[in-house]
Amino acid sequence: MSLAKNKDLLVFFYSIILIFSSETLILRLSPNLFPILCSIPLIFAGQIVSKKIFFSIILTNVGFFFLYINEAYFFDLKFTLRFFLNYFTTSTLIFFLFTLLNLYKKKLINSEKVIIFFTLFVLSLLLVFNFFYYYQIDHQELKDFISDFFSKVVKNSNIQENIISEEGINFLIKIIPSLNAFVLMTFIIINFFLTNIILKKMNFPRNYFIEFSKFFLPVKLFLIFNILILFTILLSGDLKFYFFSATIVLSFLIFYQGLIYSHQFLNSLDVNFFLKISIIFLLFIFLGYVLFLLVFLAGYYISLKRIVTKTSE
Repeated sequence: MSLAKNKDLLVFFYSIILIFSSETLILRLSPNLFPILCSIPLIFAGQIVSKKIFFSIILTNVGFFFLYINEAYFFDLKFTLRFFLNYFTTSTLIFFLFTLLNLYKKKLINSEKVIIFFTLFVLSLLLVFNFFYYYQIDHQELKDFISDFFSKVVKNSNIQENIISEEGINFLIKIIPSLNAFVLMTFIIINFFLTNIILKKMNFPRNYFIEFSKFFLPVKLFLIFNILILFTILLSGDLKFYFFSATIVLSFLIFYQGLIYSHQFLNSLDVNFFLKISIIFLLFIFLGYVLFLLVFLAGYYISLKRIVTKTSE
């Protein structure tokens, strides 16, 4: 009993070291990619230490906050407020995801509800953030940055100078948090599956799984999504942006459904696993947002087809 307890404590200790060292390394190698890559060490740790991930997240957040307030440097690398907020946000979402996965493991909820509840949790945090902070502050510095960015783009191309208006800049600023939330959720889920593949190849134990063979968006949520789009068109002012932000975040569920369909399509191809990864990587590099749009449209078509099929029966 004592040996098992000591072994658990040792694994827990190593998990904290893994998170600290990996997060620092990611920040050192690619600060701009840190927000989308920092979930990988947390997922690794969560899969290994299981229920103790809560304490790992608490201790690492305290540690990184201590480094930030003391303006600590690590090989000329400064732990900034931006770094801490990115880590705190991601680690909070990872903790909630593993809480849902634990409920799924106990068969209290199904795999589909893990993704649905996770998305609704992110949506709740986003609306609170927008209401109490983001929509209440002045964004002049951000406006100047975006305006300067588009001015340089126009200067170096044949695009018309009025391609982006002040109204367009204000619109973009209002939806930035929801776009960030969508991207963050997407990469957390992708990183979760990539981490599972790596752990499987390394013969490491995996405590949690998400069934990636099927996902059907409930009809009610699909209808709510379309109603939100309608309200977004009809409303004006900040209320319009609350609905639009909710639409963007909920679109993740449709995107996820399209992602599963795309995964099934790739699995149907009789090609090497690494070749499939290469195909996905090249598509992402050359198509970018177009690829995201195609995956979303595939998910939307599947949801719409299910409703039409049920209605006709």
